[in-house]
Amino acid sequence: MQRDRGLTGRRGPGHGERLALSVALVAVSLLWLTTDTAVWATVLCVIGAVGGAAGACYFGWRLIRSRS
Repeated sequence: MQRDRGLTGRRGPGHGERLALSVALVAVSLLWLTTDTAVWATVLCVIGAVGGAAGACYFGWRLIRSRS
């Protein structure tokens, strides 16, 4: 039995959706950095911001390349 893929027929999120999620991760991580938290939470926020920025660069590049 096949899974219902919805109206689009795609298997997963595209580069645009992944880019938006990466930018959202950067924004949320930077917002959490403005609060007074424990050292481990600050480290997690920095890791989230760096990872989100790397993902935004990667998926932004893939989005641009897929449209050309």
